[in-house]
Amino acid sequence: MLFGRRALPLLSCAVAGMPGLATAALPGGALGRILASGRIRIGVWLDGGPYGFRQADGSPAGFEVEVGRDIARSLGVEAELVPLAFSQRFPMVAGGGVDIACALMLVTPQRLREVDFAAPHGEFTTILATTRQHPMTGLHELSGRRIVMLSNEMLGNDPGLPPGAETQLIPNDEQAVAMLRAGEAAAMVLGLTTFRRLALAHPEEELRILAPLGEFRYAVALRRGEPDLRRFLDTWVLLREEDGTLASLHEGFLGGPRPVIARL
Repeated sequence: MLFGRRALPLLSCAVAGMPGLATAALPGGALGRILASGRIRIGVWLDGGPYGFRQADGSPAGFEVEVGRDIARSLGVEAELVPLAFSQRFPMVAGGGVDIACALMLVTPQRLREVDFAAPHGEFTTILATTRQHPMTGLHELSGRRIVMLSNEMLGNDPGLPPGAETQLIPNDEQAVAMLRAGEAAAMVLGLTTFRRLALAHPEEELRILAPLGEFRYAVALRRGEPDLRRFLDTWVLLREEDGTLASLHEGFLGGPRPVIARL
């Protein structure tokens, strides 16, 4: 188990270098409460395809879910997984409803004003896609038409959408496919990994990419003002990169080699 192999080194690295700590005192704040209670509340998103989903027996699984579980094992505490809707993820972290969120938390300037982030552990590419029912050749043809997406931040900094394009937020990517099929939307914004999954699941729709939109990093999110917990999470990312855990999870759930992630 990772707990027996790594928990104490991780915790000692997290505590080391804290100002004023000359003894092996427990860290304070959220990390101290987590260690004292023996559990960590982890927000997860279970409509996220390979990032988070429910298996046939109802149990949570996915890349981000396993990241959260490994963090709990590394601390030697119980992982209390808290399923969150996409729109709940950041408010629950900022309000203290969960200790951390492992739920495809994209690092953006807006979100950095709301929550803190650990060192990023993944990259996420967003694209604009459509189906055979909508034979467009460029973004200019979206004027006056509807684009659906999970979040506006997935558009990136300057996607170049025409002024007349309408955007609508939806709860999950399967609804996007259904809306395109019904003619209720002309295009959808989604992650490249999700696009590949949906293209395999719905070959009859002939999904195709219209344009790339944005490149993001994602990270474990935590409440602002928790330096001890942040230090622990940064150390976790470093060690899990070195021992190959993140690469293994990436290959198992997302497919292909894990890219080198630039630091914040």
